[in-house]
Amino acid sequence: MDLRDWIIGDLRSLRAKLDGGVLGLIPPERRTERADGGGIAPVYVLWHLARHHDVAVNGVVRGSGAVVEGWTDRLGIDEDLWRGLAEGEDADLVDVLDPEAVGDYTLEVMESTAAWLEDGGLPPMDRQPDTSAALEAIGTPADRFDWLYSMWAGKPTAWFLQWSAVGHGFNHLGELVSIRNRLGLSPF
Repeated sequence: MDLRDWIIGDLRSLRAKLDGGVLGLIPPERRTERADGGGIAPVYVLWHLARHHDVAVNGVVRGSGAVVEGWTDRLGIDEDLWRGLAEGEDADLVDVLDPEAVGDYTLEVMESTAAWLEDGGLPPMDRQPDTSAALEAIGTPADRFDWLYSMWAGKPTAWFLQWSAVGHGFNHLGELVSIRNRLGLSPF
């Protein structure tokens, strides 16, 4: 197995686990709930996971249009698409996002990256893309997201595939499984 196949396998595994273990078990109407009387709603975690992946892979690495551009008419948001990059929940966003569309968008982001890698192979992994340009292109406020601008600055393409596309996704998959269980929806 080569590195490209490994990354594609991880993306498809993450996608399958989100689809079956989270989206298949948390009904759309419950994805805005906050477990234990607080915490973060599953729809926001999904939105956050997808936006980071979409911006990092499509905006930063590929320098192409984002997957979200084909979804804005269904998601409930069509401007300020930097919203969701913050780890902390944007409660106002939870109230406008369509939970089912966000789930589908999240799965499409992962499939889009896997298909791109299948079709074109790995990009130069040591290249350091212009991260500021990608964040600025979607209007990400530099004063509120200085931590993200500095975290992404100078990172090679490999980092965006390893962390933003795969590691960050599995990290939030674990969070979503925990929320699912605390909502009383564990299949075990």
